[in-house]
Amino acid sequence: MPSYEHKKIIEELKGLDELPLGQEDFATWIQAEAHLDFLRRNSRSEEIVIYGNGNYSFVYAAVVPNDRLTAASQNNLLHWNGNPYTSIASYVYGGGRHDVWVERLTDFTGSNALEGVIHLVFGRTFEGWSGSDRTYFEVNQEYTHLSGIHWRPEQRAYCRFDENGDLEQVVSVTARSDNVKDVLCVSFAWAPLEDYLAATNSTLIRRFDFTLLQRNNFTMWPEGPETVIRESDQLFYRQKVDHGVAAYTTGVQIIPPRRQYRAIFDDLRGGRKDRKYVEFIAHDWRNKRITKISTDPKATTNYFDAHNNLLPFELSPAFFRPEVILKYKTDKDKYTVGERDIACRAAWHLQAFDVNEAGQVFAYICYLRNLPYAEQLHWQSYNEAPKAGISERAITNDFKGEFTTFKDPLQEVLSIVESWHDMIVPWWTLREDRLLERVSTPLTTSRDEWADAFMDLAKLVVEGFMITAIRAKLEKLGIEYEKKEQSIALLERLINEGADSTEKQTLTGLRTVQFIRTKAKGHASGREVEALVKEVLAQHESFTIHFKHVCAMLAHELQTIAGSFT
Repeated sequence: MPSYEHKKIIEELKGLDELPLGQEDFATWIQAEAHLDFLRRNSRSEEIVIYGNGNYSFVYAAVVPNDRLTAASQNNLLHWNGNPYTSIASYVYGGGRHDVWVERLTDFTGSNALEGVIHLVFGRTFEGWSGSDRTYFEVNQEYTHLSGIHWRPEQRAYCRFDENGDLEQVVSVTARSDNVKDVLCVSFAWAPLEDYLAATNSTLIRRFDFTLLQRNNFTMWPEGPETVIRESDQLFYRQKVDHGVAAYTTGVQIIPPRRQYRAIFDDLRGGRKDRKYVEFIAHDWRNKRITKISTDPKATTNYFDAHNNLLPFELSPAFFRPEVILKYKTDKDKYTVGERDIACRAAWHLQAFDVNEAGQVFAYICYLRNLPYAEQLHWQSYNEAPKAGISERAITNDFKGEFTTFKDPLQEVLSIVESWHDMIVPWWTLREDRLLERVSTPLTTSRDEWADAFMDLAKLVVEGFMITAIRAKLEKLGIEYEKKEQSIALLERLINEGADSTEKQTLTGLRTVQFIRTKAKGHASGREVEALVKEVLAQHESFTIHFKHVCAMLAHELQTIAGSFT
């Protein structure tokens, strides 16, 4: 759906163009003071009307370079008649020439000073199409690229992800096909539009026309001059009033950036002065102490600048209760939890986190500072003093700059099935592209996290096996099977081909994955699940150790299965 602000704009535009019933109210209405007040308020709001067309109202805005705007007089600007139904280019021929060429933005806009303005919105009509969506709107491609927005039809808006990874409607559109009677509207979120105005050294110029009357009673405008009202340098208009009968108010509104260019440019460069930081309990290994360290870049140093100060290194690790990760595992559409990183769509990325031998999650100050402030606060709420140092893997990767010689059991499994996917093997397929990203090792005492991990692992590995291909292989080798047997039982027949009863192997890892998926996330009774959990914790001490144990078995079994097919 369009933004909330856009929907409020639609309702207000509809209300402004409602024909009053009483004569006194009608006489006031045609003066257009309510319409002008809407323009004033909207120019200061967080959502700006770029195109609006109601029963009696017309509003249209475009971008004009400041040098052109400065050279134009108010009288010249009052004759600008820009509209969104502008052709960006056309083929031209004739004039004694024998070729055909392209001319761009050659339409006449009524004001010579504003020829070549930058149109943000283009209304297009699919001639010959009879549907209600024959007229639609496109946004200037330069603007869509610079602001990183994309058309999402279900939202009726051009969208992007904000810093928190949530969908943000940057340009909202209401067209004739959207079941909103009497109003067409395209509105832009102000912040990215202000960025564009500053970067192009431009200003928004908005034309408006409010012709207010009773159409069935109106005949003609009376003779006599119209009044030119120069309310300010940013709002001026022509008005003609036939008292109690009809009036038109048509003019121009100038909307410059609200903030100083320097502040806007700082934001675009990623150096916001109002950016917030938090403090974490961390290991200041440079000064051999446990202390609070701010994520503010000024509070830490790096190897190259360290000789000038005694500040903690930015690679100082902060430690957290493992539950800090649960938030990201419960919304797998929004977050991707990797072996050593967490990504939130296109919004942010935390790299190089890991788990130490005490089960604590740790991350470095230099990477925590890149998180949005709200995320930093989330991590701060789980922050605690270290119970052990950082992991051996982190020391090897992050400080020695070397590759580890050991692999996490889950990564072994993922590596095998990813290679199967790349080779397009006949016995297994990747059912869903994101399954490879969804599986992660449980880190907490949460039973749900543990069960979800096995659910994702089962969806990835067990459900990927192709029963038809496995049966075909068995038939080719002359191995008998029962029709009711599913993938795991069939694979056990395959890997035990030629073995006597004392040598037969069981795919314990695969069966464990499927069993826990069925019991913990299926229809087993609470008593059965409770017994299963007690058994797992009694044998392996934690869900993390148990999951890694099963993955280690699973990786070995997958290699055995691949060998049976090749």
